[in-house]
Amino acid sequence: MKLEALLECLCDGHFHSGQDLATYFSTSRASISNWIHKLEAAGYQIHKLPGKGYSLPTYVKPLNFEYLQASLKDEFILLLNRHSASTNEEVKQYFKQQTEQAVLAATDKQTAGRGRRGRVWHSPFAQNLYFSLGLTVNLPLSALSGLSLVVGVAVADYLRQLNIYTELKWPNDIYLDGKKLGGILIELEGDFEPPCNLIVGVGLNVNMHSDESEIDQAWQSLASYRGELFSRDDLLISLSRQIKQYIEEFVQSGMSRFVQKWAQYDRYLDKQVTLMSGNNKKIGINRGIDQLGNLLLETQFGMQTISGGEISLRATEKADDHAQR
Repeated sequence: MKLEALLECLCDGHFHSGQDLATYFSTSRASISNWIHKLEAAGYQIHKLPGKGYSLPTYVKPLNFEYLQASLKDEFILLLNRHSASTNEEVKQYFKQQTEQAVLAATDKQTAGRGRRGRVWHSPFAQNLYFSLGLTVNLPLSALSGLSLVVGVAVADYLRQLNIYTELKWPNDIYLDGKKLGGILIELEGDFEPPCNLIVGVGLNVNMHSDESEIDQAWQSLASYRGELFSRDDLLISLSRQIKQYIEEFVQSGMSRFVQKWAQYDRYLDKQVTLMSGNNKKIGINRGIDQLGNLLLETQFGMQTISGGEISLRATEKADDHAQR
């Protein structure tokens, strides 16, 4: 508990001297130094400056819970935490209690965040966005197959307003400058008959520092791309509103507008791709998506419709003689 309280003190973005912290916590400066070392051992980056004390690095910007509550309290039930095993799981637990209002769970660090196919989502403290949106909609599960694409378009459209031009990879990845910027994890709870609970998880690299070496693929962050730090609070407010708006439009009117939108961002449109599902491999030309959000793959056997699930899509490294254009 003392470590959590010390971390909360540092979350205000200011320097705190060892003596001031010792006085505040009614302990010794040696104890404060020991607590700082424990935070560092747990993976938290602490900036130390002689004569000024301790602070978080400038690119570590914890969420301002009061600001978020004041901005979003009329639109969402807010579940805000410094740490969370998984924001998707927090929304699931909320749905067990009631489902009448939209819920937004956000955290500064996920300890068990994941992407599709169980992949771990790297989440350094207070550098990126990790949030989940929960909504109850009057649709059956079968009508929600294109939801991850709708959410991807919502994110891409918003970033385009900031003059940041992203690409989307079917069915749920966000790319910037040819590198992974973020991902979407959709989970559905319901039956063949409505209503259905939607859980929309989003991870987006915002201010992640270049020394993050635990990620096993090329990545990009908004700050690295633009050369400036972003307000995670303002991004969370705007993205949660936009995603909710796009989902509501999808529920009312279906996929039609989003099929056209998707084509503007599709990273591999009209390019040869390889789809992997277990030991099965398909090669063909990506011809976009249909009205259900399925991938249209032109192969030597004709046009095939590919639904989501445990499928990996990547550019084909070597042209296949049998693929047709």
